[in-house]
Amino acid sequence: MLKEMEPVFTLFGIDYYVVGAVARDIHLSADPGAAAIRKTKDVDLAILINNEGQFNQLKAALIATGNFSADAQETIKLFYRHSIEVDLLPFGAIEEPSRHVKLTDPSFVLNMPGFLEIYPFVEVIQVTDTMTIKVCTMEGIILLKLISNNDRPQRTKDITDIEHIIRVYFDLYSGHIYEEHFDIMDRYETDQSDYLQLVCSRVIGRKINHLLAGSDDLRERIKQIIKNRPTTWWQAMLDGLNDGAAPAN
Repeated sequence: MLKEMEPVFTLFGIDYYVVGAVARDIHLSADPGAAAIRKTKDVDLAILINNEGQFNQLKAALIATGNFSADAQETIKLFYRHSIEVDLLPFGAIEEPSRHVKLTDPSFVLNMPGFLEIYPFVEVIQVTDTMTIKVCTMEGIILLKLISNNDRPQRTKDITDIEHIIRVYFDLYSGHIYEEHFDIMDRYETDQSDYLQLVCSRVIGRKINHLLAGSDDLRERIKQIIKNRPTTWWQAMLDGLNDGAAPAN
């Protein structure tokens, strides 16, 4: 599907990256034991857009390929070959100062904080011999889930997903933790049953802080969100956010 979308994105000079459950599953697939607890066929694409006119032109061009059809209610939603749901999530210059994106045909409003902050740090992943895709980092996924749950607290699956990522994070990134964040491993008692989860939560906090280095308002919002969950893992994540100048690569 993405291979068929690429020529259209290139035609309009539009960059994109994969977010949501597909991005999560791409990262989790690096370890067979870290598989997601929820599966989805939906694909979310963050697309760097200047204005609504450009968004509408891109959408029309995708539909014109014959491989995509529009959803009658949600202007951001397409269906690939009548089976896979694709959400086009516009961010960038199209955003208002409030971080909202307002589309008018039909009327639709999105709240997009975090997408622009994540964009410079997306990971390029080789999927075939001839194709690479840009994917939201795991910490970016957590950032977006924190915002999503804060906007819609009934979405408890966001918290479930975050805590699953914390549980498997060390298996996925132990080499990076040893090389870049070894100091954290001395900050917690190794005989604690959730020692590795505490370490990983703090690493995640540091890396989210790095993503938000140029966005003080959003960083403060994320800190407040985490403060409202006063458990050890979340406190460790908050400590990572507050580590400031600690290594974050």
